[in-house]
Amino acid sequence: MEAQSEGSEDNGIRWNICVDGSDICVSAFNTVFKNLRKGNDFTIITHISNDSKTYLDMKFKPDIIKQDYESWMIGVHSSHWELVFHHKESGLTTQEQIVELTDSYKSDILVLGYHGRKGVKEDPTLLGSNVDLIAHNPVCPLLVIKREENRAEKETKGFRFVVCIDGRAKSYKALDTIAHIVDKEKDEVIVLTVARVVIDTDAVKERTSTFLDEAGIKNHHFELLEREMNERYYEALIDYINIDDTPYVDFVVLANRGVNHKHHTEDKYLGKVSKKILFHSKANVLLVA
Repeated sequence: MEAQSEGSEDNGIRWNICVDGSDICVSAFNTVFKNLRKGNDFTIITHISNDSKTYLDMKFKPDIIKQDYESWMIGVHSSHWELVFHHKESGLTTQEQIVELTDSYKSDILVLGYHGRKGVKEDPTLLGSNVDLIAHNPVCPLLVIKREENRAEKETKGFRFVVCIDGRAKSYKALDTIAHIVDKEKDEVIVLTVARVVIDTDAVKERTSTFLDEAGIKNHHFELLEREMNERYYEALIDYINIDDTPYVDFVVLANRGVNHKHHTEDKYLGKVSKKILFHSKANVLLVA
């Protein structure tokens, strides 16, 4: 497992934050731009407008959205950010156009709000349409923001990342991805593994601990979860992430099983565990393709 990759600290991460004027998109922007973004990162603010939606409130109009984000980025050198405002193209859905723009702008991490302009759905397990399609057709890691997080408001002044490792190569890739995101002095990284006969937990602990030490992350540790009778793998993870008497989790990180964004077979390209955690986690979710 290499400590340097595309979007590493040498080159900076290319964040692509999709916005639509909604409050959750503002939360996504604040979480990334004011907290996760580092000095050598590049931030793309993407908006796809649909001229047919003339009924939208003023706050959802492209000119207003553009004005807001420009004002929030005052003081940040123009070489570190770009506004990408496009009209919806004929023959493409908004989600498909976002995927294409994410790919063409060589984004390292795509950031979406969990829901859209209409707000939180009555059934929290119903995804916003953008998240639903893009999670199944990833071109890069996808950060889904469910709530705004600010380091300054934390008692430790740092975030807590839980990285779910199951021994597969993609789960280790998830660990590599967050090594370039975390504040190595302030943030905490918990490597979380659920006991299963197919997982060599000692090997996972040794490999992840060595990697995080070499990456310079000061505060990290390994936790092994034992499942209760008849408890499913994803249920153990969700219970850990959400239950009140476990450590407070800001971000949960795991592999998205997607392998080819050109296909649209749901079961093949978004694993069951990833889907369940995306639905039920109270924390923000980073899916690594």
